[in-house]
Amino acid sequence: MAGSKYHAVPVEEEGRLREVREKEVEWLHPDLEHPTPNLGLHVRKHWVWLAHAVLLSMSFTLFALSLCMKGAASMDGGFLSKISTYSPLFPAVEYVPVKFDLTPIPTAGGSPYIGYGPEVDKAWDYIANDIGDIMITEEERIKLGLSPDSLKIQHPKTGEWGYRAGVEVFHQLHCLNLLRQALYKDEYYGKKEVGGDVGDADGHEDLFGHLDHCIEALRQNLMCHGDVSVFTFRKFPEFFDQGIEDNWPDFEIEHQCRNFEALRKWNNDHAAAWDYHV
Repeated sequence: MAGSKYHAVPVEEEGRLREVREKEVEWLHPDLEHPTPNLGLHVRKHWVWLAHAVLLSMSFTLFALSLCMKGAASMDGGFLSKISTYSPLFPAVEYVPVKFDLTPIPTAGGSPYIGYGPEVDKAWDYIANDIGDIMITEEERIKLGLSPDSLKIQHPKTGEWGYRAGVEVFHQLHCLNLLRQALYKDEYYGKKEVGGDVGDADGHEDLFGHLDHCIEALRQNLMCHGDVSVFTFRKFPEFFDQGIEDNWPDFEIEHQCRNFEALRKWNNDHAAAWDYHV
C-alpha cells in the first residue's frame, strides 16, 4: 500500500525470530516439551514485571530508611535544643534509665560519696575534680553568646587558639563537694594537706563566700531543670528500729538520666587545660 508505514517481515527473518523465542523459552523452562513463541513472550513479560516490582520495592525501602535516619537525627538535635542551650557536648548526650538509691537513712556502704575520708575524697575527685577544661572556637563562643573578653588559650595538642571553657555539671558537683567538706569542717578546714576548697580556704570569710556562691549555683540549676518525677510515701520496716515508723517519702524511683560517664569521657578526651580554678 502506497505511503503505508507497514512493511512485511521476510519469511527468513520471521523464522529466525521464532527460533530465538523458542531458545529463550527452552533456557527458562528446560523441562518444557513443546515450547511455543507465545509462551516465551509470556514468560519474558512475567520476568520484566517481577524485576520492576523488586526495584520499586527496593526504592521505597531505601527512601523510607533515609527518612527515618534524617528524622532521627533532626529529632535528636531538635529535642536537645528545646531542653538545653547549645553545647559542644551534644554528640555525647545519651539517655539511660536510672533508679535512684535513696533510702530514709543511708545504709552502711550504700554510697561512696557520703561521709569523709580518703576513699570518699577519691570518689568525689573522680566526678568533680579530676576534670579538665575544654576549648571552644570563636564560632562556638558567638553561638553561645559568651563574652569576647573570655580567656583565650592555645590548645596544647593542636596548637589552635580558642577560649577556655568549663562544663556546668562538673562545676555543680564541685560545689556539692564543697558543701560536703564544710559539713565535716573539723576534718577539712585549715588542713591544706587534705586539699580541697575547704582545706585551702583563706579564713572563714573566704570559705563562707565560696559556700554562698555554691548554694546559689545549685539553687539556680535545680530550679532551672525542675525535676517533675513523682514519688509516693510508704513505711520502711527495715528502719523501724531506728525510729522511722511513719510513712516516709519513697525516693527510689526511676529517672531518665544523661549518661554521666559518657559526658565525663567526652570532656576529658577533649580537655585542653587541667589546672583547675574557679
